[in-house]
Amino acid sequence: MRRTYLHGFVALSILTGLVAAPTAARAGDRGCAGYVALTFDDGPTPGNTEALLGALRAARARATMFNTGQHVEAHPALARAQVRAGMWIGNHSWDHPFMTQLTAAQQADQIARTQDVIRRVTGVTPTLFRPPYLDTNDALRAVERRYRLTEINTDADSKDWNNATVDEIVAAARGMRAGDVILMHDWPPATVQAVPRVVAELRERGLCTGKISAATGRAVAPGAPETRPLERAHTAGRVDDRAGAVRYTWPGVYFEGRFRGGSVGIVLDDAVNDYELRVDDRPPVNLVTPGRATHWITGLGRGEHTVRVAKRTESPWTAGQFGGFVAGDGGRILAPPAARNRQIEFIGDSWTAGYGNMSTSRDCGAIGGVDRNSNADRTFGALTARGLGADYQLNAWSGRGMVRNYDGGDPGTDYRTWYDRTLQAVDGTALPRPASWKPQVVVIGLGINDFSTALHAGEKWATADELAADYRAAYLGFVGKLRERYGPRTHLILTYPTLWNTTAMADSIEQVVADRTAAGDSRVRSLHYSSALDLLGCDWHPSLNDHTLLAGELTNAIDALPLDW
Repeated sequence: MRRTYLHGFVALSILTGLVAAPTAARAGDRGCAGYVALTFDDGPTPGNTEALLGALRAARARATMFNTGQHVEAHPALARAQVRAGMWIGNHSWDHPFMTQLTAAQQADQIARTQDVIRRVTGVTPTLFRPPYLDTNDALRAVERRYRLTEINTDADSKDWNNATVDEIVAAARGMRAGDVILMHDWPPATVQAVPRVVAELRERGLCTGKISAATGRAVAPGAPETRPLERAHTAGRVDDRAGAVRYTWPGVYFEGRFRGGSVGIVLDDAVNDYELRVDDRPPVNLVTPGRATHWITGLGRGEHTVRVAKRTESPWTAGQFGGFVAGDGGRILAPPAARNRQIEFIGDSWTAGYGNMSTSRDCGAIGGVDRNSNADRTFGALTARGLGADYQLNAWSGRGMVRNYDGGDPGTDYRTWYDRTLQAVDGTALPRPASWKPQVVVIGLGINDFSTALHAGEKWATADELAADYRAAYLGFVGKLRERYGPRTHLILTYPTLWNTTAMADSIEQVVADRTAAGDSRVRSLHYSSALDLLGCDWHPSLNDHTLLAGELTNAIDALPLDW
């Protein structure tokens, strides 16, 4: 098990998921400070499964059995015995292959055949999947979601598969804390012998055996209802919560929660993005590409606290995943913070996304690159919204323009291609806009990429005037779309900086505002960012100091609107 210490905060690795079987006699739950999950892979196996179930019954413990389909088919009576003993049943593939080496169709066959045989033999439909050898990737998880399965990995590895002794198995379980999952197997005799000691030592620490929540991948009380992550967390960002966990791609998506107790865990599955994590008013902690992990914040007072985690970076091609907040020993996740009445949506490009804004050098290659030096939670949009007490979305994509992308790249697409999508380039689905999202203000910052580089031979516009005319027409159409989406009362602010090479962006935006005003739309305004910017962010982008200046200008502009919020 990997532990990483960050600024006094503990980051504890796990991977998510699981399935409920019918309940049997419950172990005594009184005095349980928390729950852990015992899991056993590769069964059922003649001889050992019976002994394992006997050991669990004698210890008054329950566990999750990740069975292979071929073993369930070969030994149906043993699978039914697992259920009768009060165990939960998970899917562990048909015949234990390296799943990532299979085609999507072969992966689906492994999962579907196992689902079918477990359902037919036991009456239980698994909701959790553990990949053999813990071998997984995004493509496999996409197949799992088709079968409504949550993937489970582990917090503690007993190493019983590698001939661990009884003492070594018991020692591996000593590092478990509330919510954790331990990996064991159905077939090693040493594992059966270790069960009584493992359970006894856990009980001495106030930990009881429980089920794994399909929503969070964490161990919970056997009778606990399934709670989806957003039932105990607040977000205003664009997210897909159709599966057990919450997926997202747009920068700046944030999740806020409340908890009671001395520690809290944040369940994430993201090997691409960085995050900023904050508890109460403590200094923030940065999580760099956290992977599939629960990050523990410890050493807090045992009263009530707030927790917030925000996605710092862009990932239009890869979705991050939030599995919820989980309480530490003796703690409790409380009802989430209430949604704010004020809402602002920011639409834009790299300026809005916070590209390289934390850098103090325009060449940030030697100091971690763009991602390590970007923080969407410190952009002018985030600063403005938080200063005004508003919920917000940062729907931004670096390099995209209204009609033309940076330097003419990726022709045939532009920002408008992706705006409606919940998960940008990951999934073409545009989920219905939540009825709760009705921003009073929409701030648009598109045009730098359209005009900041010269046209090239072969592009669709022969002249800069043709580009400007197309830009104006597209902008008018986009404003009309936003007006239709959000209604006549939403204020639209069309922003632009001073470009070094042309006034086409400024002139075009002022013309769009004039055209909308002439058509009777009095709630469309322009804002020229006039502050002297140092542009010390990566690749001549706004620095943190610049974003603070831009936030000041934008805040003044919003304050001047006739808003009743």
